Amino acid sequence: MSDLIEDLKAKLLHSTELIQQIASERNRRTGRSPNTEHDYLRLAQTLLTRAKTVDGGLIGAVSDTRRPTTFQKRIAALRFTLQSRQLELLDSIVEPVTPELAQKWQRLLDEQIDHTQAVIELRRQGLVGHRTRRRSKRVALGGLPPDWREQLCLRGSTGRYADALLLAALTGCRPSELEGGIEVSRVVNPMTEQPLIEIVIDGTKVKKLQGQPIRRIRYAEDDEHPLVLMLKGVLSKSQRTPMLVQINHADNFSVEVRRLAASLWPAHPQTITAYCLRHQWAADAKRVGDAGTVSRGLGHLSAKTQKLYGTASQGRRGYLLRPVSIEVERPVKDAAAPAALNKPDEPGPVS
Repeated sequence: MSDLIEDLKAKLLHSTELIQQIASERNRRTGRSPNTEHDYLRLAQTLLTRAKTVDGGLIGAVSDTRRPTTFQKRIAALRFTLQSRQLELLDSIVEPVTPELAQKWQRLLDEQIDHTQAVIELRRQGLVGHRTRRRSKRVALGGLPPDWREQLCLRGSTGRYADALLLAALTGCRPSELEGGIEVSRVVNPMTEQPLIEIVIDGTKVKKLQGQPIRRIRYAEDDEHPLVLMLKGVLSKSQRTPMLVQINHADNFSVEVRRLAASLWPAHPQTITAYCLRHQWAADAKRVGDAGTVSRGLGHLSAKTQKLYGTASQGRRGYLLRPVSIEVERPVKDAAAPAALNKPDEPGPVS
């Protein structure tokens, strides 16, 4: 029995040392949402189950992808899950230890050690073989007419998502933010007495070190952009102040955007999605503003993230959206000093 206990202690120590090798360099638990943790646990369990039947075990299961982002997510899920299991093991091993319990814990520790060693090897070798290039939705903007947003909103103007479609075009909001509800109202700038249309977005993907809880995008009441004129018409008909635009399911909204776009441009080589509106909004903002403006409008906390969205060259002359102001709760990190606004038809820098 003493030999069994000593072997158990040795394996427990070895397992702990291996877990420390895959642990995060710093504690990031505060930046991980409960939903993310739930997804990680579910993904890791799927991978561990699949590892029992595929060639190469866990390494083969995790490496069975051509996307670097998928590979890294699988690694992150396993790291979190194995660390969680290690804590559960430490809590469960208590005295007195019977031979039956010792054998059970040894078996669990052997599995834990094998899985952790596989993760260490996966991190060392990385994703091998051919990798697919990530297809950004901003690529889909190529070949669309300059007024594609206006055409899309007009095509959907009699449908159940008419108002949501209009706000997505005017703000670049996420479909999930429409689920939470977006408020639209008429306000007046107290300093200049300028009449404005204010759109208030309750941000999603918000954590302690990520995202903007609330952002306010304002357009001038006398803005002649077709999308702003459409919004003014909807706002005038609304019986509620502020007007609330809300959808039940983001996925259904995204399906509707794809359907409307396919009916307008059936020969377009790329799928037009709700996120294409987000990329087009970012392209406009880059053409007339700066990285900080783009980040505030998209609801980002870091200016670096805006690089993934539409380029200034994709801002369409004569169709650029020009918000009067964009306010957020948190200062944007890594934002450069505001750049001078370009003239309406002056080409902006390609970013």
